Amino acid sequence: MAPITECLKLKAFNWGTEQELSFNKIKEALTTAPILALPSFEKLFTVDTDASSIGIGAVLSQEGRPVAYFSEKLCPARRNWAAYEQELYAVVRALKQWESYLLHQDFVLCSDNKALQHINTQKNISRMHACWLVFLQRFSFTLKHKPGTENRVADALSRRAILLTWMQAELVGLEHVTELYADDEDFAAIWAKCLQSSHCEEYSIRQGFLFKHHLLCIPISSWRQHLICETHCGGLAAHLGQDNTLRQLQARFYWPRLRRDTLRFVESCAVCQAYKGGAQNSGLYMPLPVPKSIWEDISMDFVLGLPRTRRGNDSILVVVDRFSKMSHFLSCKKTSNALNIATLFFNEVVRLHGLPKSITSDRDVKFISHFWRELWKRLGTDLKFSSAYHPQPDGQTEVVNRTLGNMLRCLVHE
Repeated sequence: MAPITECLKLKAFNWGTEQELSFNKIKEALTTAPILALPSFEKLFTVDTDASSIGIGAVLSQEGRPVAYFSEKLCPARRNWAAYEQELYAVVRALKQWESYLLHQDFVLCSDNKALQHINTQKNISRMHACWLVFLQRFSFTLKHKPGTENRVADALSRRAILLTWMQAELVGLEHVTELYADDEDFAAIWAKCLQSSHCEEYSIRQGFLFKHHLLCIPISSWRQHLICETHCGGLAAHLGQDNTLRQLQARFYWPRLRRDTLRFVESCAVCQAYKGGAQNSGLYMPLPVPKSIWEDISMDFVLGLPRTRRGNDSILVVVDRFSKMSHFLSCKKTSNALNIATLFFNEVVRLHGLPKSITSDRDVKFISHFWRELWKRLGTDLKFSSAYHPQPDGQTEVVNRTLGNMLRCLVHE
């Protein structure tokens, strides 16, 4: 596509041999095998990535059959990157493109750049690379090096190295934690044992830090309260509840009484006490039948009555996938008609996940309009409506709306 794209950027249209050759290759690729296969979440996914001085490309496949393709032309600034950075960027872009397929799946990542195998052993790392490594931590995959026709399995990316990279990039003074292990009440004996013998059942020392399996051990210090605070209300954490805060901490850190310290901190949080509702549900939510795949059955609702933004938006369209619980929050106007909502939905949701098989919503005037009904009738999508003044049948969306409201109140207060 690069020759055709460059031709369209010029003031004078010049169609030459190079453009004709590129057009014929694209036409042949679209009209001949291999035909894309439908994804199956019971099979192992494989992601192949590659980068050149012009662009990056990736293929998502299962059992040797391609499921999806992805390519992107590099801007002039990214063309000046080293080959290692371009290969790593190709991996990050591919995983972002197919995040809905790969986020909760084990898969194999293949690359022809051997340097990616040593990504966790670098002493000096830039902030951009640290952000990329934090993103990769969300996935569970095995890195495989493919030099030509050979395939050699590499070790999976180490969660411990990624955790240290993220903390060293985001937190100042982390290196002083290593000085506290020797005199700590909780880890002094374990630290001495690990120094004397490299073979411990659960604990190990990596880059001067003590780990229990892949969890970083935090000694008694102000770091414990600081980490709880950052997880609960730092950045865009938006003061999530006790369970979510505890789950995120237990996935990265370990110290005795971690659960007790976390629950006490969240219970004493002034923002949560002031801006989170404590009212009980007036009725029981009725769960709908569980779908069989992602983004086939979705639910939609509006959050109204918000302050108007500079662009005139005062509402949020909430779209929830009933299988994966993944949500999209799309800003819109209360006065938008069904045509505007449909355009927004196609640009932000259908573009990424395809057409749904069914849509569950309330009886909003936009959802019962003739245009909305006729549009989805022609596309073969089933529309399901809840009873008037009874939101309980669509309980999942109501829970997401309540969570979104709590998060917005906490963020606005801060």
